[in-house]
Amino acid sequence: MNAIKLLAETVDSLWYWTYGLVAGWGLMFTGLVIAVVLLIARQIRVERRLVNLENRLVHAERDYNLTVSKWQK
Repeated sequence: MNAIKLLAETVDSLWYWTYGLVAGWGLMFTGLVIAVVLLIARQIRVERRLVNLENRLVHAERDYNLTVSKWQK
C-alpha cells in the first residue's frame, strides 16, 4: 500500500472520528439542557402547588377558629 494513500485514509478516518465526537458532545449537552429545563419547570410547579396547599390550610384554620369562637359566645 502506498504511504500517501495510507496517510490520506488515516486523516479521513480521523476527521470522521472528530465529527462523531463533536456530534456526541452536542447531543449530550442538548440532552442535559433539556433535562435541566424540565427539572426547573417541575420544581416551579411543585412550589406553586405547595403555596396553594399552605393557603388552603390557613383558610381552613381561619374558618375553624371563626366557627369555634361563634359557638363559644
